[in-house]
Amino acid sequence: MRKKIAKILELWPVYLLVCVYYVSWFNPDLIIAPMLLLNHHSKLWVVFIVGFVGFLEMLGGYKGWSEIRGLVMEKWLKDKEFVKKLKGEEGAGNFVEGLEIRFTRKYLKFTDNREYYQEPVSKVWLFRNIDKVLKWFVVILKSGGLLMMFAFGLIPIPGFRVVPDVLCGSARWKMGFIALSSGNFLKTVGMVYGWSKIL
Repeated sequence: MRKKIAKILELWPVYLLVCVYYVSWFNPDLIIAPMLLLNHHSKLWVVFIVGFVGFLEMLGGYKGWSEIRGLVMEKWLKDKEFVKKLKGEEGAGNFVEGLEIRFTRKYLKFTDNREYYQEPVSKVWLFRNIDKVLKWFVVILKSGGLLMMFAFGLIPIPGFRVVPDVLCGSARWKMGFIALSSGNFLKTVGMVYGWSKIL
């Protein structure tokens, strides 16, 4: 029983990401900021609250993806039995193991690592070439460095910071995450002051 509980608790980064992406539906800039401003809170107070909520959301994504990388690369792929299950030579023993295999396959596909298993080739061009597209996206992001991450943080489109956050977390790139968060905070200031003029 303890082993089962330990196995379930081992997946805490997955639970964290599920919570973060569920909470992100209540967009701080588009839902929380106008609600607080309509209730006559001061702009500085709204900037602080919305900026803090936005930062926690991004930090949760960064930490979750960073820890998933640790689980996949430093723990699961070193287990020979798990690799057999990943390749499909053996079946998953239980639901939690099935989740581990599913997340590992998604992660390996994202990082273009086909050493452990092969997926059937898709007939759709984008899915057939998704690894190349993602690889070039990572190259473009990293070539722009911190300035590029800061610029991504400034863009006021909902969900636009998810991919850079995932990349920073998976690469464990702290400076990139700080630049992204700084841009996001400045974007929040602009959104709050913009909402205050509209409302």
